[in-house]
Amino acid sequence: MPQAAIAEVPYPICDAGSAVSETVVAYQAGKGSLERDVTERFELSRDPCGQLVARTHQEWRMSMDDVEVVYDREGLPLRAWKRMMIPGAEQPQDHADLRRYELRTPDVTIKRKAADGELLYERLLPGGRNRDEGVLGTRPTAVVGPGRGLLTVWLQRVKLQVGGKAREWVLDFRDMVEKVQVATLVRDADRFDENLHRTVRVYTVYGRESVFADERDVVIGDLAGLARDETAEPRPLAHRYGTPDPVHTP
Repeated sequence: MPQAAIAEVPYPICDAGSAVSETVVAYQAGKGSLERDVTERFELSRDPCGQLVARTHQEWRMSMDDVEVVYDREGLPLRAWKRMMIPGAEQPQDHADLRRYELRTPDVTIKRKAADGELLYERLLPGGRNRDEGVLGTRPTAVVGPGRGLLTVWLQRVKLQVGGKAREWVLDFRDMVEKVQVATLVRDADRFDENLHRTVRVYTVYGRESVFADERDVVIGDLAGLARDETAEPRPLAHRYGTPDPVHTP
């Protein structure tokens, strides 16, 4: 729902010091992948205040996405940010679509800076069916965004056993039109994956999208053939479009 303006909530900055731990995962298109030119880097850190910060950079031949999501110490999302480069862009200011999602307000709000520089505001109303299925409230407790890495925080928070399910409100901002809806996360039986050459935990979202995780519940691959690049050295999430600035933009 378009808005004339939305409430400005400060970025959840921790002033106690620098990050104290991080998980950096690099992915590449595996053999037989449906998306051969996709690469992704995922970074998860916990600051001295206990907040989690997840960052993803996903790039392919025509474009790329940068994402940052800040979570509280329990793994519940507070704020999300996304930068999408429109195909043909040469510089960060060219054809960049910037969006900030605020999850600390009663309704999820979006502040967007379109490719032409126009600022747009929106209140994102929950959709889908809730009925009497034990899903309370409408605040998203998980996010589904570009790349598979972000699912790591959801997996680590709910700690499902094989056969377990978690049914929660999620903010899904993978597409141009975002949604707040109820989604089910299921842990299926572990399996040996030939592409990853190891036994993995198998989780399914929406009943159709499966990802593979290691023993720490860090996502390391998916059914489309995306696989962890074991040879990649951890490095900053930098790329040809410049360093993302989720604190000050849009």
